Amino acid sequence: MVFREDELCGVFPLVNTGKAWVSLPHFSYGGILFQNEEIANSFAYVIDEAISGLTSLESGFYRFNFDEESISNKELAEKVYIRSLSKAGSEVFVESKKVTSVLSLAGSQNELWSSLNQNLRRKINKARQTEFEVVEGGIELLGDYYSVYTQNIIQLGSMNYSKSFFKDILNNWDYGFIKLFVVYSNSKPVAGALLASYNGFHENAFFATLKEFRKKYISDLMHWEMIKFCVEDISKSTSDFQSPPVYSFGRSTKNSGVYNYKNHWPVENHPLYNYTNIPDLRKNDWMLKVWGMLPGFVTKPMGARLIRHIY
Repeated sequence: MVFREDELCGVFPLVNTGKAWVSLPHFSYGGILFQNEEIANSFAYVIDEAISGLTSLESGFYRFNFDEESISNKELAEKVYIRSLSKAGSEVFVESKKVTSVLSLAGSQNELWSSLNQNLRRKINKARQTEFEVVEGGIELLGDYYSVYTQNIIQLGSMNYSKSFFKDILNNWDYGFIKLFVVYSNSKPVAGALLASYNGFHENAFFATLKEFRKKYISDLMHWEMIKFCVEDISKSTSDFQSPPVYSFGRSTKNSGVYNYKNHWPVENHPLYNYTNIPDLRKNDWMLKVWGMLPGFVTKPMGARLIRHIY
């Protein structure tokens, strides 16, 4: 909690991963919430002073008193990683190559369906006519979901999270709904995603499909089923959202194949800004190439152990 002259002027949610302070109040977006631009312009100072002043790793509320006269330009003593949808009035944020694509959930399900272009509606309808079955549920689907997730992430040459990571999220998320969606083909899991909500913001995370089924428009079908679920949940909600509800397709690199796919939907694209003093190991192409050459039975158990050291 950031105070100035005993008046609350900012909130800075943080998680300590053991390696760094990461601002992740919801999914992968964070930062300081300010009440005025003057405080926002001292963003880097507030981060450095607030983190350095923490004497405990216990969860709770901690107070930081903002004193304009003590602003310094020293480098961050602690490791920190923040990804934000805005620059928060500070030049310390650097625009990344990533953007987040979101679909407005204003209106009824029929209105949303009508907003889709004819080709996209055709693909969804064609996928509906196949052997696919979309199942929505909770932790009982984790085994089937995880089998698809690990196969997909290995094909991409990336590191996978452990099954316990997803189990912890499913058991402890209490800020909105959280669901697993799994698509089956003749009883075999072939696609899946984790869908969670917070204050009108709905995001599918860890979206995964098996390569051999992608040409059957399985991704379009699953996105539409999740969007329908969100719309139904909103219609039942009695909450007054702070901003219009949206469905997030997650982040992707500008002008990539994934980015172009998301823009077949009527989305708005928002740039992502990073603020960090941590070297990004994922930028080492040679490491990714070596990792991609290893067999799945090696990378699956290793990835779950190594990914915790990314931050």
